[in-house]
Amino acid sequence: MAAKIFALLTCLLLAGCSYLPTILYRIDVQQGNVVSEEMIEKLKPGMTKSQVLFVLGSPLIMDAFRDNRWDYVYLFREKGELIEQKRMTVFFEDDMLVNIENYLSFSKDPVKPKPVEIKPDAEETQTDDAEAKKVGH
Repeated sequence: MAAKIFALLTCLLLAGCSYLPTILYRIDVQQGNVVSEEMIEKLKPGMTKSQVLFVLGSPLIMDAFRDNRWDYVYLFREKGELIEQKRMTVFFEDDMLVNIENYLSFSKDPVKPKPVEIKPDAEETQTDDAEAKKVGH
């Protein structure tokens, strides 16, 4: 009887650990290819596969049945939660770059545009221009 109770308590304690996710440490994971805007700007139609390989690096997915398509995928997980996902596809025709599709960009916290700052000198010139228009009309 004591063995059954001990086994039951052990099972309950092990099952109870799954309800404590804050205690468990989960690492941040970056997977795939990091493709920056500078790298994309270097790509030009007509580049060879070896030139694209030099600029972007090895693709994450090379389809064995269609050698004219390379997929660059990037995932970032923070504490097990998907934060950022990007995917870019490069298409070739006769081993020359013909098309780039940059899609499925997902970010949990999208980059917000910076507010436009108006300098005091610019405000003065705007008011001077507005006054000049009033006087002229």
